[in-house]
Amino acid sequence: RQRVMLTDAELAEVFKGLPDMGRQNALMVRILLATGARIGELVKAEWRHVDFDRAEWTIPPEHSKNGKQFVIPLAPLVAGWFAELHALAFESAYVLPIRSPRGEKVDKPMELTTLNAALKGFHAAMNKDRPRFRYFTPHDLRSTCRSHLGSLGVDVLIAERCLNHSLGGLVAIYDKHDYLTERRRALELWAAKLDSLESGGGFNVVPLKRGTA
Repeated sequence: RQRVMLTDAELAEVFKGLPDMGRQNALMVRILLATGARIGELVKAEWRHVDFDRAEWTIPPEHSKNGKQFVIPLAPLVAGWFAELHALAFESAYVLPIRSPRGEKVDKPMELTTLNAALKGFHAAMNKDRPRFRYFTPHDLRSTCRSHLGSLGVDVLIAERCLNHSLGGLVAIYDKHDYLTERRRALELWAAKLDSLESGGGFNVVPLKRGTA
């Protein structure tokens, strides 16, 4: 299946439809889109991995695809979304706890299929008023993030590191720098664009010059 890269216009339509998904599901979509994280990394996340003071979300080795710890810098907007999830999670250890239908006290992360099911309902609703609105998966949100980082002038190396992609070859051998500062700048720029797309305002942030992030 070919990956879907959502355009600015499509993203604006997505934001219009998100409220009908329920706040928790809508926040999941927003966070995946803004951070480029994998759905499994978000579903397995625990609150001990989120540092609100440092505005960082740490993905431990056991949750990372490449088996290495990875720190995602959180733009203020995204940190706010995590704060909302924290309130919704009550006292659970998990960012996205499972909701027991019988009110049983079981502290487990939600199933990976939960968002997929929610997205199917989302697309069904979207296509009632918008014929042929393109179907997208959680992974397509990751691909969309990567595509837009490039269009914002983010250096290829930084954009790849934002998604925790292995750099490969000599770059992987000789370049051990994690580019946290540069990645933070890039993801803050991307979050600013997302915010403008949702609000309907103009996007006045100047794209980064190559090599500056």
